[in-house]
Amino acid sequence: MVRTLTIAAFVAFASASHAQVVQFEKYQLPNGLTVILHEDHSLPVVAINTWYRVGSKDESPGRSGFAHLFEHLMFMGTQRVPGNQFDVLMETGGGSNNASTNFDRTNYFSSGPASLLPTLLWLDADRLEDLGRTMTQEKLDKQRDVVRNERRQSIENQPYGKSELKITEIMFPGDHPYHNEVIGTHGDLESAQLIDVTDFFATFYIPNNASLVIAGDFDSATIKPMVASLFGTLPRGAEPAHKAAAPVKLGTVVRAVTLDQVQQPRTSMCYHSPSAFTPGDAECDLLGAVLAEGKSSRLYRRLVEQEKLASDVSSYQASAKVQSVFRIDVITMPGADLDRVEAIVDEEVAKLLESGPTEAELEQRKATIELSKVSQLQSVLAKADKLNEYEYNFGTPDGFKRDLDRYRNATPASVHRVARAVLTQDSRLIMRVLPSEPDRDATPRDERPADLAAGAFDPPAPETFTLPNGMPVMLWSKPELPIVAMRVLFTPGQPLDTRETAGLSGLAAQMLDEGAGDYSAEQFADAVQSLGATFGAGAGGETAWVNVTSVKRNFDKAGALAGLAIRTPAMKQPDWERVQRLHLEGLKQEDAQPMAVAGRVGQRVLFGDSSPYAWPSSGTASTVAGFTLEQVRARQQSLFSPASATVLIAGDLTRAEAERTLAGLFADWKGGTPRAAANVVQPAPSDSMRVVIVHRPNAVQTVVRYLAPGIHAADERRVPYDLINTILGGSFTSRLNQNLRENHGYTYGAGSAFVMQPGAGYWMARASVRADATGESLVEFTRELDRLRAGDISESEVAKARETVRTNTVEAFQGVSGVVGTGASLVGAGLPFSSIAGDLKAATTLDAKQLNAIASGAIPLDRGVLVLVGDKGTITSDVAALASQPDLSESDRAIVQRVQRMITSAVEYTPAGEPKR
Repeated sequence: MVRTLTIAAFVAFASASHAQVVQFEKYQLPNGLTVILHEDHSLPVVAINTWYRVGSKDESPGRSGFAHLFEHLMFMGTQRVPGNQFDVLMETGGGSNNASTNFDRTNYFSSGPASLLPTLLWLDADRLEDLGRTMTQEKLDKQRDVVRNERRQSIENQPYGKSELKITEIMFPGDHPYHNEVIGTHGDLESAQLIDVTDFFATFYIPNNASLVIAGDFDSATIKPMVASLFGTLPRGAEPAHKAAAPVKLGTVVRAVTLDQVQQPRTSMCYHSPSAFTPGDAECDLLGAVLAEGKSSRLYRRLVEQEKLASDVSSYQASAKVQSVFRIDVITMPGADLDRVEAIVDEEVAKLLESGPTEAELEQRKATIELSKVSQLQSVLAKADKLNEYEYNFGTPDGFKRDLDRYRNATPASVHRVARAVLTQDSRLIMRVLPSEPDRDATPRDERPADLAAGAFDPPAPETFTLPNGMPVMLWSKPELPIVAMRVLFTPGQPLDTRETAGLSGLAAQMLDEGAGDYSAEQFADAVQSLGATFGAGAGGETAWVNVTSVKRNFDKAGALAGLAIRTPAMKQPDWERVQRLHLEGLKQEDAQPMAVAGRVGQRVLFGDSSPYAWPSSGTASTVAGFTLEQVRARQQSLFSPASATVLIAGDLTRAEAERTLAGLFADWKGGTPRAAANVVQPAPSDSMRVVIVHRPNAVQTVVRYLAPGIHAADERRVPYDLINTILGGSFTSRLNQNLRENHGYTYGAGSAFVMQPGAGYWMARASVRADATGESLVEFTRELDRLRAGDISESEVAKARETVRTNTVEAFQGVSGVVGTGASLVGAGLPFSSIAGDLKAATTLDAKQLNAIASGAIPLDRGVLVLVGDKGTITSDVAALASQPDLSESDRAIVQRVQRMITSAVEYTPAGEPKR
C-alpha cells in the first residue's frame, strides 16, 4: 500500500500582497523510499534530488572520509552503465549532476531538460541497485586519488585550510562522530578496503534510508508509475544505525596556533551552539549577522573602520544535526596586535551580552535573510534541495514558512537569551593562524527508458523602451515571486583602464557603496539592509555595472538608493582611504592564492605589458597605491554616464511600474560620451610558446594554466568554438577532466574555456595537479591538445556538447538575477537578444566534420603561454625523472621531450606578477 500526502507549503511575506505556494505531493513506496513531487512548469527543465541519511558521523573508526569517498564512487559506473557513461548519458541529453556530503547526509542531484527525466531516474535507480555489486579495486583506487587531491586543493593548498581541520578536531573529542572533517585523513583514505565499500553500500544505500525529490516540468501522473517501476521493486534493507552524541562543552578556554602560507593572520573564536533547526539555531544566525554582517555591524565598524586592525571579519552559525559551532573569524592587518584584536572582540561581545541587540539591528538582518530565503525558490534545483532538507529535519517537506518563521519570530530578548547561553567566554576555542592534500534476474532497470519529448525553449525576450533621457531599458516581467532585480550596465565600448590606471574603474565602482547623497557609508549600508535589499557595483575589463535586488514592495526605495549611488556618490576622503587600504590588502592576499597568481601572470605574458588586457581589473599594488580620491571621482563621473548606460530589470514589475520608477531616477540625467565601436585587440605577437614558473615553496600542488589567443564576443566563430571547448574542457565528461581526474587521479578537476570579451578574447585551460605528478599532467595536457588539433572529434561528442550548451543556456534564465545577467552579457558584447536563439539554432547544424576542420586553428598554442605555480624544484625534478624513464614508447618519448624543452625554456615570475630579477 503506497501512503500519499498532498499538501501546499505556503511562504507568506510580511506586509506582502500575495504568498508563494510550493505545491508538493509526498508518498512512500512499500520498500520505504520517500518520494516528494513538485511540479513547476515555468521552464522545460527538471531536477531530481536524493538525500541518503548517511554522513561522516556514521563512519567506522579509522575510516574517516569514507562517506565522502563513497559520494565519488557513486559515479563510477555499473554493469548497465559502465565506466563514465553515467555522466556521458546525462550530458549527451543536456543534463548535469553533482553531489555533496556533510556530517549528517549525502546528497545527489541531477538536472536537465524535462525530456531527460526518465533517464535521470533510471540512472539513479540503477546505481542504487547495482553499484555495490560492480565495485572494483580499480574504481576505489582511482577515486581515492581524486579525493586526496580534493583535500590538497580545497584544504591543504588553501589559505587557512589546515586550521579548519584542527578546529573540528578540537571542538569535538575523539569519540564524537564529528571529530574528523568530512574530507577525512590521508591515512584513513589510504587504508580503505574494497570490502569496506561494499559493506557501506549495503548498510546505508537502501530505499528506506533515502528520500527522492522530483521537481520541475513534468506530469505527476506520468512519472509516478515510472518511479514505482524503477525504484519500487528494489528491496528494503535493514534499518541502519545512526550515530548520535550528547552535547559537548570544552569547559575551558582552549588556545591553538597553526602556521600556514597566508599573508595575514586570522583569529577564530569558536563556541558550541544549538543543533540545526532546533530552538536557538536561527537566533545564532541573527546573532552572527548583528556582529559582523555589513558596515554597520558591531565588529566590522570597530575592527575595520575605527581601529583599522582588520581587513575582514565574519561571524556565523555552522549548523549541523548533532551539534553546531558558532564562529567569529577576524583576518587582521599585517603587524596588527593580535591580543588587542582579541580584546576588542571580547569587548563587543560583552556589550552584546549585557544589553542584547537593538530592534533596528535585528529587523535589518531579518529582512536580509528573508530575501535570501525567498530567492532560493527561483531555481527548481534549489527548491528540490530545500524540500529534502525540510523532510530530513522537520519530518515533512512543508517547511518553507516554518523555516522563515524561526527568524520572523525572533526578538531582541530571544537573541539576547541565546547569546548569553552560547557565547561562553570561559568555554571556547581561540585559534590563531599565523603566516609561515555475479548474474541476477531481469529488472525494470535493465534498459534505459526512452527520453520524453524535448521541451520547447523560446528565450523570453525583453520588453524594450527608452527613457526620456535616451537610456534604453530591457524589462522581463516575471510575476512568479515578489522579487525585482535591476542592473544598470555601462558600456563605453573600449577597455576601461590602461596599464597606468589598472584598477581605477573598479575602485570607482567600489566607492558607490560608500555613501551617497546625504547618506554616510554606514547610513547607506543600513538603508539598503533595512529594505532587505542587496546592492553592488563593479567593473570588469570593458563594462561597469550597478546591481540592486529587493522584494517588490521595497523596490522603489531600493532603486532610489541605487540611483543616488550612481549619480551622487559621497566620495569622502576617510571612506576612500579605508577602501584603498583594504583593497591593497586584498591584492596582497591574492599572492597566496595560486590560481589567482596563475591568472594574473598568464594574462600579462599573453597580451604584453602595453595592452590594457594584460592587467587585472582589480589593479596592481603599485597602481592602486598611487590613486587619489580626485582621480577616482573623475573616473566615476566619466564612466557612470547615461550616454553609455542600459537598464535591465527582471521581476514582479509591469512596464508602467518600471517606467514610473525609472523616470523618477533618471529622466533628468543627461550627458556623457556614447558607446564607441569596439576595437578588437590581439595578444602580443610571439613565434613560440612562452613558459613561466612562479615558485611556491613546498607546494603540495602545481597550478597548471595554459593561455592562447582567442576570439572576441561577436566573432561569428563563437558557436563552433564553444562546442569545441565543451568537448575539450567545458563539462565534467570533457576530455581534460576525464583524463587528468577520472583516468589518472592527478587533480580534483581540469577544464578550459574561451573567454570572449567585446574587444579581445583568449582561450585558457587549468588544473591544480598533485605536485609529484606535474610532469605526467603536462604530458596528458599535451596529448589531449594534440588529439584535438589533429581532428578526432566524434559525432557523439558533438551531440553531447550541443545538449550541454543548450541546457546551460536554458538554466541561465532561472531567477531574476540570471535573466538580468544573461541580458547584460549580450548588451556588453554588442549582440542582439535574438542571438541566443540564433546561436542555439546554429549549434544544431554543426557536425564533427565541420568542427574538425577548424579545430587545428582554434587554439594557437604556438603563440600561447604556459604558467606553472608550484615548487620550482619539484616541477623540474619531476619532469626530469619522467624524461629518464627507459620504457617509454617512441610517441610518448616525443611528448615528454617537448614537455622537457618547455620547462627548460621557462622564465620565473614573482607571485605579484613581475618578472623575477
